[in-house]
Amino acid sequence: MSKKILVCPVCKSKDIELDAGGYTGKYYCKKCGYVGSYILEMTEGEYKEMLEMEELNENK
Repeated sequence: MSKKILVCPVCKSKDIELDAGGYTGKYYCKKCGYVGSYILEMTEGEYKEMLEMEELNENK
C-alpha cells in the first residue's frame, strides 16, 4: 500500500500541517494560508499525475 500525502486543495502544495494541533480537525497550508477541513489525500504518483494534467491544461 502506497503512503498517502496531504495536498492543499487551493495551491496544490504538500506543505500541510494540522491546524491548532489537530484539535479543530482542520488543516493549514504553509504556502497559501488555506485553513479548512477539506484536504486532498493521494499517493506521490497521483500527485505527479495531477500536476502534469494541470500543466497540460494551462498550455492549451
